[in-house]
Amino acid sequence: MKKFIYKHIQIIALFAMMIISGVSCRRGNSTTISMRDDNNSQTIEYSGRVVFGTDHRSIESISKKGYVKFERNGKKVGAEAGTNGKISYEFDGGSPVQVLDEGQKLFVADAVQTIIKERSKLQAIKN
Repeated sequence: MKKFIYKHIQIIALFAMMIISGVSCRRGNSTTISMRDDNNSQTIEYSGRVVFGTDHRSIESISKKGYVKFERNGKKVGAEAGTNGKISYEFDGGSPVQVLDEGQKLFVADAVQTIIKERSKLQAIKN
């Protein structure tokens, strides 16, 4: 009986480790850029392949399981590839949307321009 229970505990532990490793590795490498001063804070995080629009104001595509997160002074937007191939956005922890209103478009445009600028600074440092 003890051997039976011990074997089941081993199997449960193995499955738990597999689930934890699967969740933690699900998106691969990510990049985070954070800046703070007395009056402002900004955080950029992204993973996967992110393609910005030629207008530098929109997100054209994000690879499967990729994402973009942007926060400035408490205002947040997150984006990831939706199941239908369109970009799904989430603003300030709200429900996901795929069609943006004008205010949301402006915030995404500001986020994209900032991400492009900060990412190019980071790449210059790496080179």
